[in-house]
Parts: sequence; C-alpha cells; structure tokens
Amino acid sequence: MQRKNDELMSIENEIREIIEGLGYDFVGMELVHEHGRMILRIYINTPGGINVKDCETVSRKVDKFLDSREEIFGGRYYLEVSSPGLDAPLFYIKDFKNYVGKTVRIKTHDPVGSRRNFKGKIIEILSNNDIKLGLDDGTEILIPFQNISKARLVPEIDDGE
Repeated sequence: MQRKNDELMSIENEIREIIEGLGYDFVGMELVHEHGRMILRIYINTPGGINVKDCETVSRKVDKFLDSREEIFGGRYYLEVSSPGLDAPLFYIKDFKNYVGKTVRIKTHDPVGSRRNFKGKIIEILSNNDIKLGLDDGTEILIPFQNISKARLVPEIDDGE
C-alpha cells in the first residue's frame, strides 16, 4: 500500500518472521512522522486478542533486532507495538479481500477524480487489485491498490437489534 523502498520491505519481512516466530500474527507496520518524531508502529494480533504483556514481548525482541540495524532509520525513532483495534489498518491486498462488505476509510497518494479521501463499503477486489468501493451517496469508485496511502476499517457499532 505505502510506497516502501526495498530496504524497508526487507526489514518488514524480517520483523514479520520475528513476530510470527513468537506465535503472533503480523498485521503490518508503518513508519510515520508525528509531532516532530519518527515512529515505527507495528500491529500484532492473535485469535484470542492482544494484551500489554504481548506488546512488551514483541517490542523487546523487535527492539533488539532493530538496534543491530540502527542505520535503517538514520537516527532516532520510537517503536510502538499494539493490537490493530476496532479501526484496524489495512496494509495488504489480502486485508481488503478479508473485509469485503465492510466500511473503510481510504486516503490516496494521488487524487481519484477530484478527491483523495473516501469512506465506503468494499464491494469487491478486481483481478488487477483495484478496490471497488461503494460510497454513501450510492456511487461506486475504483481505487488502484498502489494509490492507497492509508486505509482503516470503520468500526461498526452493534446496537443489539
């Protein structure tokens, strides 16, 4: 989804192996700049959910690995490990396929039509990896997967009916 360079992709694969080796699901990771600092945010999960101890375990192991590869980020960064939460980020095409029929928020690198921000239900994933999204106004739009800079589920509130 994000335009990642080869080195970052290699690091992501190594981090995935570490996390899966510990028995957790690697949901994804993102490198972001927030409030003047660089943050490497890693999302993990298990069928039973994630607790603080799980995050600490993964954080220690990944931190040790990253310390040996300090040149990657070219300076100071903060490591955050967490569960994906109700508004889970979608990183890979498989994530979109898993959530067909669910509502998502998508931000694109380049405008689609005249917009870069969308909210709608995932209708289908086409063979070329375009995401067909049904918008609230009843229209449908195709968003190329490679153009997506950020995507998250929109939590659905069950009102008990």
